[in-house]
Amino acid sequence: MEIVQSILTNNSCYKAGQKIAVQGLMLHSVGCNQPSAEVFVKEWNKPMEKKRCVHAFIDGITGKVYQTLPWEYRGWHCGGAANNTHIGVEMCEPSGIQYTKGASFNCLDRNDAMAVVKRTYDTAVELFAFLCREYRLDPLEEGVIISHKEGHARKIASGHEDPSHLWNGLQSGYTMDGFRHDVEIAMHRGEVKAEVNPLRMDISEEGVRLIMQFEGCRLSAYQCAAGVWTIGYGHTRGVKPGDKLPSQEAARAMLYEDLKEYTGYVNTYIERKVINFPVNQNQFDALTSFCYNRGSGRLRDLVTGRDAADVAEAMLSYILVNEEVNEGLQRRREAERKLFLS
Repeated sequence: MEIVQSILTNNSCYKAGQKIAVQGLMLHSVGCNQPSAEVFVKEWNKPMEKKRCVHAFIDGITGKVYQTLPWEYRGWHCGGAANNTHIGVEMCEPSGIQYTKGASFNCLDRNDAMAVVKRTYDTAVELFAFLCREYRLDPLEEGVIISHKEGHARKIASGHEDPSHLWNGLQSGYTMDGFRHDVEIAMHRGEVKAEVNPLRMDISEEGVRLIMQFEGCRLSAYQCAAGVWTIGYGHTRGVKPGDKLPSQEAARAMLYEDLKEYTGYVNTYIERKVINFPVNQNQFDALTSFCYNRGSGRLRDLVTGRDAADVAEAMLSYILVNEEVNEGLQRRREAERKLFLS
């Protein structure tokens, strides 16, 4: 995560210099088809009639964070009492959406839009994890991390729908509950080392081969079926059009580095009893492959409240892209289930 200092020194909120005791974080999206954070920085760096000012924008093109207020300054990001308690962060939105009425919109190119949404979501997770550590906040505690829409439901923000309207409208699968959980995972990523907890598991070579088989290896950036820019063996973070890798060895090294994160998700779910059954090596490998492909939020959905037998059966339902059965995902789920049960 890269934070670009872009403090709006001419904005009325900055000039007022009023401080808050940070009690929570509010996630917004900008509500217009503008992926560039720099556009907002330039537009808002002046006295604003309604004292509009958020603490940061997340750029939809690069994933960079443009910090526009010191974190403890009072912003004007939600039109309600949460201005006095919450840091406000805006995610930029794809250029290919066209708003029709209120929070409704049409999308010209879902693949391009999803690439922007994934990029801003991933950065927001990292930023909120950083801020939760900085201010000793528990992301799963009631009211700590909320959306603008949730703030309105709590009567501490104005009547906006963001960012749920964008995620739902694109059928992205992202939710605020999933976001809070991803932040909590990101906060503790790498905290528990193998030497401290020898029960932590790692993926076997068989599991790695399964992932490599279904991901395939491409040395030039491409868009996957869900429209996300990808390179190597399914690497997505920070990938942009035109990126290239020098060799298959570089792609393999990138995969092993990525797998540290995804095995971490599975281990954390085991440690926190989200996965509430004993996990053997084959099951661990299958769950890591599933998580690498579908993300930690869907892994959580898969395992929550299920025993091992139910998880094996439920795996087969995660085969849709854009509400249509994807044959590649169907084959992968069948292979993961077979490994899980062996």
